[in-house]
Amino acid sequence: MEENTGLTAERSLEIITEQLEKSRRAVSKDTGQWLFVSGLTTMIMAIIVASVNYLTWTPLAHLLWFALPAIIGLVMRRGGRKRVPVPESFVGTLVRKTWYTILAFALVYGVVVTIWNQVVCRFESPEVSSRIAMHIVPTLLTLLAVAVSMTGLILKKRALVWFGLLSFVIFRFGVFWILCARLLPFNVLGRLSLVRPCELIFLFALVGLMLPGWMLKKEAPL
Repeated sequence: MEENTGLTAERSLEIITEQLEKSRRAVSKDTGQWLFVSGLTTMIMAIIVASVNYLTWTPLAHLLWFALPAIIGLVMRRGGRKRVPVPESFVGTLVRKTWYTILAFALVYGVVVTIWNQVVCRFESPEVSSRIAMHIVPTLLTLLAVAVSMTGLILKKRALVWFGLLSFVIFRFGVFWILCARLLPFNVLGRLSLVRPCELIFLFALVGLMLPGWMLKKEAPL
């Protein structure tokens, strides 16, 4: 009797482990689709905004960023008609709550920084405001890089963790502009400053979103 109970417990543990692994693979594919679409759409938007800013010498095209979440949602909804719905699972819930938490922090931070910068510009001199104004893009990209790496930990995808870390290193330490400073003349660098921070967003979308998303999408089917 005790032997049968032990075997039953072991078999139950195997079944639970198999179901968790199956759920993890399903969530990985769905997450990969979302990351790939988000990364590709963000890269296209970065090119559009940078091109308009570069050609017109004005930063007004940055207003287009506010339309990006709606565009990503529309693309995902249209593409989702052909996808098999992913069943609700513990792994999927963890991934979803991770991204919801990070995005909530990003939204609150964006609102606070926008209000702070407006108040500083209104009541302080340009010299003071330039020193105490807060920069929103590096912090937002840092939060997203953390979300990518945390997703990799939940899904047990080591490559996803490294993609998140690599994207953080690239944009946080100015690798792109270090290379440009060594390869391009000074006058070209001055004009390229008009596209900032589009180049950071483009690189993050490529390394932190699209490439890991493509990797997850290409995994073997269930």
